[in-house]
Amino acid sequence: MKSILTIILSFAIVPLVAGCGSKSDSNQIEVFPVSGQLTWKGNPVAGADLVFFNAESEKSAFGRTDDQGRYQLTTFSANDGAVAGQQVITVTKTEATAEPTAVAETDSTEYVPPGLIQPGHNRKVVKPKPALPEKFSSQSTSTLTAVVEEKNKNVIDLNLDD
Repeated sequence: MKSILTIILSFAIVPLVAGCGSKSDSNQIEVFPVSGQLTWKGNPVAGADLVFFNAESEKSAFGRTDDQGRYQLTTFSANDGAVAGQQVITVTKTEATAEPTAVAETDSTEYVPPGLIQPGHNRKVVKPKPALPEKFSSQSTSTLTAVVEEKNKNVIDLNLDD
């Protein structure tokens, strides 16, 4: 009886396990390596997020710039690149804007522990300030485009203007 139960469970579990995991490479859209440097007013931009959107395939690739403004794009796995074809590029970077707050003494009735907002307390949520021109943050307003070619290395340097 025990062996019959083991066989039945084996047949029930094997299809479930076989169906788990990542998409097979034969079904995945081919991507091509993309790297480059992002500059604004002639200076490298560190910590900016880039998205390359391919409308034809409806696939996006993304990257973040390092201290020298260099980036590599990722679609499916780290630094694998982007789908070939015409791309609309968006670039965003924000600066945290800390609102100066007066902190009451801990024994005061006005004291609010960090991270706790009490009901009725009018604490303003401060939106992050864009560090780059906002026109680059949307597909509908960005003037940045590029073509990713079906080759081993696509170097796409981007220089933002105002």
